[in-house]
Amino acid sequence: MPGLGDNLKRWRDQAEVDWFSQFIKAWIPFNAWMTDTFGDLTDRELLDKVKSTRNVVKNGTLPMISKNLVRARDAEASWQDTSPEAKEFRLHINELHSRLQQCIVEGRRGRVCFETVDIGANAKKDEQKTKWNRDFRCRRDHPNKGEVHLEISASRTVAGFALTLPKHDRRMLEDDATFRTLRDEQRALLIALFEAVAPRIVMSVLAEHGARRKLTYGEVHFIDDAEKNFSALIDVLYGLRNALFHGSITPNDTHNQIYKPAYLIAMRLVKCTL
Repeated sequence: MPGLGDNLKRWRDQAEVDWFSQFIKAWIPFNAWMTDTFGDLTDRELLDKVKSTRNVVKNGTLPMISKNLVRARDAEASWQDTSPEAKEFRLHINELHSRLQQCIVEGRRGRVCFETVDIGANAKKDEQKTKWNRDFRCRRDHPNKGEVHLEISASRTVAGFALTLPKHDRRMLEDDATFRTLRDEQRALLIALFEAVAPRIVMSVLAEHGARRKLTYGEVHFIDDAEKNFSALIDVLYGLRNALFHGSITPNDTHNQIYKPAYLIAMRLVKCTL
């Protein structure tokens, strides 16, 4: 027969909130809203619609994470939404970032965090630069869709360089034998052009140390671009959704606590649809 100590532990465990389940319950109506609003698209297409179009979720969230722009972009300006709910929302972002810093959550693209977030599709497909009296160029979806073509113009003494990859894959580029024959500085420049035409924009939305312009949520400094911060927030939530659904999450208290602010943020997004 269990003693008093065992019973107390069991009741304490029962009293703990299962934030994993709560997050799933919040994600389901959010996902249903996306499908109902934008149609039967892939997850990535739906998320891109949420990030790039004017919709009730984006319209309802941006004021909570944006500053009032009266005459200039003044870092001391007040928040567009100064309500207690908006203040709590910004604090939830702070808590989510802090907990993701304390515990690694692995996603499909790597660690789920605000340092590497998918902002959306990259419209740029052609990037070029002239250096050392030669033209460097990288084009995506050239000559055929999905392919990436890199080239360096010839000089009087050096032949030109051309390489076509079947897809945008940096490792494939760096492992290519002809690419490796180039000088270090030439390879570095081509890689920079290659990254500039990547199909997706992946970046950090945390402000650099000493940045003059920034948006501070709680104690965390984000870049001075509320739209990109909104896109990052959607991407992080989706990364946590995938980690949970695909079995990457260990069901312990540390991971459970990550999903508390994630749930509260997701629920605030859902309320925008009501």
